[in-house]
Amino acid sequence: MLTPDHFDSQSAELLRSGRPVLAGISGGRDSMALLSLLSGMPGCNLVACHVNHQLRPEAEEEEMFVLRYAASLGIPCVRERVNVRSMAHTRGIAIEEAAREARQASFLKWAAGYPGALVALAHHRNDQQETALLHLCRGASGIHGMFPVSTWANGLTVVRPMLDFSREDITSYLEHRHIPWREDSSNQSAEYTRNALRHEIIPKLNALFQRDTSLPFSRACRLENQIRTALSQALDSMNLTDPQGRLFLPKINLLPAELRQCAVHDYLRRQHIPDLTEDAVLRVMDILNTDGPSRTSLPGGKLAVRKEKRLLVTDTPRPVNKAEQPPADTTGGI
Repeated sequence: MLTPDHFDSQSAELLRSGRPVLAGISGGRDSMALLSLLSGMPGCNLVACHVNHQLRPEAEEEEMFVLRYAASLGIPCVRERVNVRSMAHTRGIAIEEAAREARQASFLKWAAGYPGALVALAHHRNDQQETALLHLCRGASGIHGMFPVSTWANGLTVVRPMLDFSREDITSYLEHRHIPWREDSSNQSAEYTRNALRHEIIPKLNALFQRDTSLPFSRACRLENQIRTALSQALDSMNLTDPQGRLFLPKINLLPAELRQCAVHDYLRRQHIPDLTEDAVLRVMDILNTDGPSRTSLPGGKLAVRKEKRLLVTDTPRPVNKAEQPPADTTGGI
């Protein structure tokens, strides 16, 4: 049976540190297990956090369900309502991306009221497999998934203590303890790529190999994460950045080609470039050459720029709308 003793050591240490733990609780199976496990964990200063995306008719009931269940455990609960569909339309982005941004913004808002807070999320081993497959098929350089402990672009520390648990483990835990949860109807829709992997592709992999293929994916991701962490630490020891955190190209260009590419990839990852692919890394490699272009676009509305023997990442300039331009200055005008 699952207990907090099964959490990885790095996550467990943070969760027991006494820092406020803002746990994302949707009311679904995985997050309800997280809420239960953390509520019984000594030293865990728990706050349940719920974002109502206002995307489904049942969202209102799910919000009240989380609020009531947290209250039954004596756990404080904060909540936020965001019209994600309107947000996605206004920003011209996908609903999934808008929902993710809304959640991160909500956690940042809540963290302001809980100094030193960290975020806890309920991703598990099957989520890790889906994430690794998504990254791989979208052109990522290597198989990798989520870290047990990471940092969002907004500076919040994020803990995922359930990455070694399977979906079946979690269901058994909830059923054994008679803990209710709510099913998100959108999880059944084949409209989303992740759902297609979950309901169509991965079951075929399991049947083909006659085993739970989330296990080898989990091991591969864990090993890749260890390698990436070790590489980052080695690159840090080489002092490849200037005091402003920009890559110092005279040092970068002295490295062997393979290590130079690793240094660029590590730098871009630390800049929180989303959906970072090998193609994007290679485009940035091209601008290291002073005879070539000095900038290239990156995912997430970012721009990699070579400037004064440095490599830096900046926001892509917003196109100027002529209708918004101020009138030209006139002599004697006020």
